[in-house]
Amino acid sequence: MLRRWIGGVLLAVLAAGLFGCSASGPRFSEMAGSMPSLGENEGRIYFYRNSIIGMAVQPDVSVNGKVVGTSRPNSFFYIDRPAGTYRASARTEAEGTIDVVLRPKQTAYVSMSISMGVFVGHPNFERVSEAEGRKELQSLAYDDAFPESRTAKASTVAPPASAATAPTAAVPMAVSKPVVPTATVAAAPLAPAQPPAAAAAAAAAPSPVARTTVPAAPEPTPFARTSLNDLRLLLQANR
Repeated sequence: MLRRWIGGVLLAVLAAGLFGCSASGPRFSEMAGSMPSLGENEGRIYFYRNSIIGMAVQPDVSVNGKVVGTSRPNSFFYIDRPAGTYRASARTEAEGTIDVVLRPKQTAYVSMSISMGVFVGHPNFERVSEAEGRKELQSLAYDDAFPESRTAKASTVAPPASAATAPTAAVPMAVSKPVVPTATVAAAPLAPAQPPAAAAAAAAAPSPVARTTVPAAPEPTPFARTSLNDLRLLLQANR
C-alpha cells in the first residue's frame, strides 16, 4: 500500500512538472488547416520536441544568431523565412547546431531532443522527412513564446527620390548689387632716401620766391610818338 502511495505521488509530481514545462497552446492537428500561407520565395521550418527526456532542460533556439523559440517537451513552433541557408543552434554546457537549406515553398521538419551530459543535458537537432515530421507533430502543442520571430519578410527599401521629382525648397534669389569700378592708382616711385646731412641742408635753405609775371603794356599808337609841334605842322599843311 505504501509503495502504491509513493508511486502515485511521484507520478503526480512528474505530471505536474511536465505540464508546467510544456507549451499550452493548441495542438498541431487543431490548427493545421488555418496555418498562414507562404509567399512566393518563402519556406517554413518546424521545430518540435516530442520526448520528455531531460524535460527540465529547455534551451533557447536561435536561427542565424536570433532567438526564435524554446526547446520545450511535447511542443512545436515554426518560422517562415525567404529561401536560403539557415543555421539553428541551442546551447547548455555544449552547443548543438544544424544547417537547413530552404527552397521556395518548401517545408522542413527539425526534431529536437536532449541527450545526457556531464552536468546538464546537451541539445540535439535532427532533420526528418515530411511524412515523419507531420506524423509526430499531430499531438504536440503550439509554443508561441516568440511570435515576433515567426516571420521575417524581406524589407523593401524605398528607392531614393530622383532629382527631377524630389521637391525642392524655394530659395530666395539674392539681389545683385551694381559693381562700382574702382580707379586704379598707379603707385608713384619712391624717391631715393637722402643722407641725413643733405636732408638737413635742404630743410635750412630758403624756399625760392615765386616770380610774378606782369603783362606788357599795349604798344602806343603812332600818334603818341609824334611831338606836339609836328602835329601842328601837319594840321597846317592839310589846310
